[in-house]
Amino acid sequence: MNQTIARFAAERLPVEFVHHYLSHPGLSSHQFHPNVWHKAKRALRSTVTYDRFLTWEDEAFPRALLDIPNPPYCLFYRGDLEVLQQQTTALVGSRELNRISHRLVEHFRPLIEETVSVSGGALGIDGLVHELSLRHHCPTIAILGAGFSHMYPHAHQPLFEQISRHGLLLTEYPPETPVKKFQFLERNRLVSGLGDQLVVIQARQKSGTMNTVGHALEQGKTVFAVPGSPLDPLAEGPNRLIEDGAIPLTNSDQILMRSRIGR
Repeated sequence: MNQTIARFAAERLPVEFVHHYLSHPGLSSHQFHPNVWHKAKRALRSTVTYDRFLTWEDEAFPRALLDIPNPPYCLFYRGDLEVLQQQTTALVGSRELNRISHRLVEHFRPLIEETVSVSGGALGIDGLVHELSLRHHCPTIAILGAGFSHMYPHAHQPLFEQISRHGLLLTEYPPETPVKKFQFLERNRLVSGLGDQLVVIQARQKSGTMNTVGHALEQGKTVFAVPGSPLDPLAEGPNRLIEDGAIPLTNSDQILMRSRIGR
């Protein structure tokens, strides 16, 4: 059954169909669009086999992702699945960097050392988060927006190799899935969904990072934002989030103390 679910993922079948199929294996042509049934039949005829993947029927599948809107039903992975059992923090930010970006990420090193960092593998803040985690021998999770045969950005290939050995790479896209822009917006819901909380380090007011924030709020996650100078364009996003009710984050203990009290 797991191979069937992976083939459904390869055909991009909606999660509602997978629910229906698992509870009513007899195919019906009325509830879904004909295109959905065409893809489903093609998936059921497929003989392609996949390795290193999880479906929501597997015990190791991250339970946190089952409760989000439009949950994934199949995740392909490279690395250590054990990190999914640890406390996590999603740390995200701009693809642009400025003179304080490295120091800002380093400032939150205690948070990265005591929780598993989750980010999107992109250039900029994402990459700094993953690099800092690895440099201090801490596991990190990168959630990618394409299949493993088309990992993006290309400049991060060495970084992804390190994460696969000392952390975890995840994607909902089968290995042959090429890079498409909309997939990175889809990926964002998994970044926020896998984090126990979301931290926005730097971002412009209109950016993919703010899209991740939207998913986090929809998922009921606590959003922290690192305040910055009103003269800094990369502080626009966090400052606006704070105005709208996000928790200003100035040090790691603000999250770590909450986590310890909640245990």
